[in-house]
Amino acid sequence: MIEILDTTDATLVGGKFEGFMKFAGALRFGNYHGREEFAIFSGHCDRNLTKWGCEQCDSTSNIFMAKTQPVLEIGGWSEELLIAEHADFFVKMKAVGNKIVYCDDIEVINQQETPEERSKNYQKLRYDMGRKNRMFRLMNARYNVNGLFWCSKYEVVEETQELKCLETKHKIGYC
Repeated sequence: MIEILDTTDATLVGGKFEGFMKFAGALRFGNYHGREEFAIFSGHCDRNLTKWGCEQCDSTSNIFMAKTQPVLEIGGWSEELLIAEHADFFVKMKAVGNKIVYCDDIEVINQQETPEERSKNYQKLRYDMGRKNRMFRLMNARYNVNGLFWCSKYEVVEETQELKCLETKHKIGYC
């Protein structure tokens, strides 16, 4: 991670949690499901960085190392958001043109819980209605969107190069 940060124009280099889906992907605002929404297309990255076998993406999981100054310049993590704070963080990083790099071989193993237990516990936090509604209102106010979702299966439309979601993994903020 340090070598990539020191020798390229990358602002942030990330990896993954053992046993979780690939969070690295493309961030898009658009009309999905008949309304303006914010989408994270998990697994879609723009190009490979051949020297390290990593990819340039719009986002990665919360396993990363970043240059300090650019993170401070965007205001870091939002203290207001208790869930989906990483989505907000990466939208801010992308908005100012910071380069995000994802390396599939960087993996953090959490041995306190199995991936299934960790996922179950996280889902309880994510879908707590108080947190969910508060997060939805904040994201709506910041980005004028009516929902946020992770797209786990998609296709690239050849004529427009737009991403078309075929399978939604998680939906947040739907009223």
